[in-house]
Amino acid sequence: MGSIAAERAGINLYAEYSLHAQLKEYLARPGDRLEAVIEGRVVDLVRADGELVEVQTGHLGQIKAKVLEFAGKGYRVRVVYPIPAVRELRRLDPVTNELLSTRKSPKRGDVYSLFDELVHAPEFVAAHNVAVEVLMIRSVETKTRDGSGSWWRRGDRTVDRELVEVLSSCAFQTQRDWLALIPENLGPPWSSETLGEALGIGPARARRILYCFSRAGLLVESGKRGRGKTYQKNIKE
Repeated sequence: MGSIAAERAGINLYAEYSLHAQLKEYLARPGDRLEAVIEGRVVDLVRADGELVEVQTGHLGQIKAKVLEFAGKGYRVRVVYPIPAVRELRRLDPVTNELLSTRKSPKRGDVYSLFDELVHAPEFVAAHNVAVEVLMIRSVETKTRDGSGSWWRRGDRTVDRELVEVLSSCAFQTQRDWLALIPENLGPPWSSETLGEALGIGPARARRILYCFSRAGLLVESGKRGRGKTYQKNIKE
């Protein structure tokens, strides 16, 4: 494996919300290094034991090539993805920046929310040298309606996203880790409807789970149920 070519002092070397920097600080242990440069690429955190940690608060597809490149070169890579289980929404006045309102978001994320993003990087599932760690968090999101946001956000711009508390964590690396998300008492073949019902989620999200597992080679198509596909395991117990 290559060696660390250089190291940049401090954090926040590029535009990011507070959440990203706060999570790096939360994850850092004695002997770890923040924002280290390895083979010409900046890595969020380098563990003292050599593991590379990438914190991704947005689209997982954006770091797919980077993660797989490092993993292919023999580095152990951990992708850390936060999911707000509880989120407070704050709104600022676009002129004075005064706090106008505070409310709790009705949306509550869960571990299955990971697959909303993982569909853009299904190669992470059970990949050699790649672990995916989900952090369930309590966060604060601050917005202002200054017209600079996208039209579908009605002009809202996110000012910052901040970490309040890490509630729990769950890591996936092996095939067994990932397949443990399918309830043991739910026998194959699995469809988006049967899996969604068993997990208490909608069929659309269950379909994303099955898609990711299929792309990763953990499942294979076994037929159809109605208009939807069914799947079964593609590995030996």
